[in-house]
Amino acid sequence: MDITSLDRLRKTEDVVCRPDGIIIAIKDSWIIEGEDRLSYTTLIRLIECCREHHWQIDILPVAKGKPLDSICKLLTCDFIRPIAVGSTVFIKYQITEVRRRSYTLRFKVLETANNSLCAECDLVSVFYDPIARQCKPPPSSLIDKLTELCCPRREK
Repeated sequence: MDITSLDRLRKTEDVVCRPDGIIIAIKDSWIIEGEDRLSYTTLIRLIECCREHHWQIDILPVAKGKPLDSICKLLTCDFIRPIAVGSTVFIKYQITEVRRRSYTLRFKVLETANNSLCAECDLVSVFYDPIARQCKPPPSSLIDKLTELCCPRREK
């Protein structure tokens, strides 16, 4: 798979960005030779593209040009069912927890044909100041925005 960023992914014709995630048609070229399904590493790359989409629509407008980045503290994934080449998936995200210096995003990967759950991942991101090169709290306006968007995690 050659897609390593949201910008590259958007250049393919079968991608739709929505306010709560991205819809993607799984291409043959993303599949490892000899396989008929998406590898977990490729799925993680696609989830990272969805995280980047979230950053662009939820974080950057509130950060207003201030230097801000995030570092992955924890990534947990449950791969429930394989994703076949040619299928279309919706990678949906939601903020499930907000703390002073970090927050958690939950990603659900759903096959659009039957709305079946293929994977769930939780990503804990710690805010990082790229100029000072240290973790630190973001502006309070960003914490307020994330808290407003937060949907607490529901038990399975």
